Amino acid sequence: MSHVNPMPPERPMVPESNPWRRRGFLRSGLAAEFALIKKPKVFLAVLALVFVPALYVLIYVSSVWDPYGNLRQLPAALVNQDIPVTRAGRDVSLGGQVVANLEKQKPFAFIRYPTPEAARSAVRSGEVFFALLIPPDFSQRAMDNGQSAQFRLYVSEGGNYTASVMSKRFGTELAHSLNEALVRERWGALVGGIGQADQPALRGGLQSLQKGAHQVADGAGKIQAGGGKLHEGLNRAGDGAAKMAEGSSRLAGGSARLTAAMKQVETAVATMREKLPADAKLGELAQGSRDLAHGADELKQGLATLDESTARLDAGAGELQAGAAKALFIGGRLSAGAGKLKTGFSTFGAGVSRAATGAAQLSENLAKFDAAIQPLTTGLVQLNEGLATMGEKLPAPDQLDLFDRSMVELREGSAGLSTGLGELKAGADRLDIGAAELAAGAKRLADGLDEAAARFEAGFGGAQALKLASPVEALVEITAPVATNGPAFAPYFCALSLWVGAVMMSFVFYLRRLPDAMRRASRPVKWLAKTAWLLVFGALQATVVVGTLVYVLEVPLAQPLLVWLIAVVGSVTFVSAIVLLISVLGDAGRLLAVILLIVQLAASGGTYPVELSSIWYQRVHGYLPLTMLVRAFRATMFSAFEGRWIPPVEHLALVAVGAVVLTIFFARWKYVPKETYAPAVEF
Repeated sequence: MSHVNPMPPERPMVPESNPWRRRGFLRSGLAAEFALIKKPKVFLAVLALVFVPALYVLIYVSSVWDPYGNLRQLPAALVNQDIPVTRAGRDVSLGGQVVANLEKQKPFAFIRYPTPEAARSAVRSGEVFFALLIPPDFSQRAMDNGQSAQFRLYVSEGGNYTASVMSKRFGTELAHSLNEALVRERWGALVGGIGQADQPALRGGLQSLQKGAHQVADGAGKIQAGGGKLHEGLNRAGDGAAKMAEGSSRLAGGSARLTAAMKQVETAVATMREKLPADAKLGELAQGSRDLAHGADELKQGLATLDESTARLDAGAGELQAGAAKALFIGGRLSAGAGKLKTGFSTFGAGVSRAATGAAQLSENLAKFDAAIQPLTTGLVQLNEGLATMGEKLPAPDQLDLFDRSMVELREGSAGLSTGLGELKAGADRLDIGAAELAAGAKRLADGLDEAAARFEAGFGGAQALKLASPVEALVEITAPVATNGPAFAPYFCALSLWVGAVMMSFVFYLRRLPDAMRRASRPVKWLAKTAWLLVFGALQATVVVGTLVYVLEVPLAQPLLVWLIAVVGSVTFVSAIVLLISVLGDAGRLLAVILLIVQLAASGGTYPVELSSIWYQRVHGYLPLTMLVRAFRATMFSAFEGRWIPPVEHLALVAVGAVVLTIFFARWKYVPKETYAPAVEF
């Protein structure tokens, strides 16, 4: 337990005449303040004071940064009972169009409800901020002249005035857009939309007829152009067919001669193959020629050798004759015989020489003969093979007969084609004349329909469309009505003022100090001694606030007594919460109370619906005591939320009881002597 030293008695103030002495007091005072600021806790408190304004700007400005940009988060009820109708072959469902556009554009977070009663109940209970109700006869009344289509907006001004203003503005814009859509629908049902030729309406029928006439005119022109091209083409085709008939006649004559010649070629090839020797015989001929040339060469060589031998025999016979002449007794005879022998050898040698010369000539001629025989036999073999291949490739006689008959049929067909093209050309001439007459008539029809369409648009065009539609009206039903913007914000500012009043008590009284004599008292007694008068002051604050509403501002309250009772409960709750924060945390609790005030400014939904704030504020919205007090005030001041004020009051009471219990068990009281126990403010 800490003690506070008693304050010394004040000294009488004596004027200081020395200016340098006064400067010393100032310097010492500044030094003392600076020494105080250098203390860690004081320095942290100074930092907090510096940043609290920025924190206030951050929290509050972020909560209302772009509320209209978050309208898609604002829950609203939607009931569509519209029954589609059929007019001039067109299915009209204005209610369906409204729902489709809302689901596509999502201006609000619309929730579909089955019946208007369920939607109204959701508005009264605070589940949604307004309800859009489309009746069953919406399309029927809109499409029938003389009636006004009506949809209803069910809003709760007391539930949230800002949301009600937004919803009524939405209803006006919706009625305007529906009027434009209705003009288009009704005018389109009667006359038809521009550029739409498939509608069962005046403009659609006229446009279809006009389009058809132009198509007929275009088609007639194309027929005429095609007829001219057909006539020209048939002329060229007739000339070509005549030439084709003449050529096919010549071709047929030539084909007959060609087939006869091909048959003769086939017979000649067969005969040649029969007359040619077989390949084996030709091979034997080639081999015999080679052998004969080889034998002649050997004969030439043998005769040459024999000629040499005969010459040597002739020389030997001469020597024998000379030697025999020298022999005794028989030398003459021997010499005569040797002479005859020599003469015989000479004659034989001459014959052998002539035979050797003939053999050489024979060998040379046979070599030439063999050189000619070899290519001849090879060529004959190849000729035989070529004739065989040629015989295989030649068409059969029946195919040649078929070719001949086909050429005859081609000649006859070409003649028929030429005759037919002549008749077709005559018909094309008549078609060309008819196409020209059709094109002229179709053009006159199209020109007449163009003139009729121009007269229709000039006399019955879109300038008359607005006269065919009755306006759509938005009927606004209001629950928990609020007269002006001032009363609408009374619940919020009353709750805010009670919280500020509770915080201001901490500037007048030391909410953490107790007289030293209470040191030994029980915790509940300490709490009661400290808060009894504070709770009385809180109740007085609530009474003054409600009295100001009723007697000064003259705000009409649905249930004044309940408003006062709830104001008292809210004030008691706030005082208990402030005492808890300061008794446990000291001066830091007062800072936290200010921060809680700023948070509740942003998250209580007192000005804008909390759904238009960021998601963090939406999450803490339902747990804040300021939220519950604003909701209870709206229920009792304007009968909003079907007048259900008990649930938020129960929430406030639970917060108050929790604050009291926590204060009793966790308060850190500071005890001071009785003579120094004084208010926190100096008078």
